[in-house]
Amino acid sequence: MATPRLASSTSTAIQQRINAGSFFTGVLPAGDSPLDAGNAIYKYVAGTLGGLFFWNVREPIICSEIHLDLGASGDATISLVNLDPATIDTAPAPLSGEEIIVEQATGVRFMALDEARFKTVILPYQAIKIVTAVSAAAQIAQVVASLERTYVR
Repeated sequence: MATPRLASSTSTAIQQRINAGSFFTGVLPAGDSPLDAGNAIYKYVAGTLGGLFFWNVREPIICSEIHLDLGASGDATISLVNLDPATIDTAPAPLSGEEIIVEQATGVRFMALDEARFKTVILPYQAIKIVTAVSAAAQIAQVVASLERTYVR
């Protein structure tokens, strides 16, 4: 007889927007990221800084979707980074040299990574980092992750 399993899954997205003339630099945006009315997406106010997508959870999560709109043709790099434990509670920042490039493209307007092309576990003290080139248009990125638990009853 097979052991029945019950799965618990909660998905959330982080969305960041960059004003025209700026770009994603791989840092945490300024200000808070309040939940939208549906409690499923954390939206930062549009600004000039961004690109670090950090959930601040103490257990692994599954990242399965990344969508990036550069607003115009440009370059982008998406990476999995380790964060500095000393700054995790104040201003999370990637550790120098501890980065794995997931996807890189030049001369694109849009990048979409979904479960067919990308799925990774983000461990505590890790984040997704997006770096783009300067664009005369506004840029927007959304990264989706799920807390998935399966246990035996």
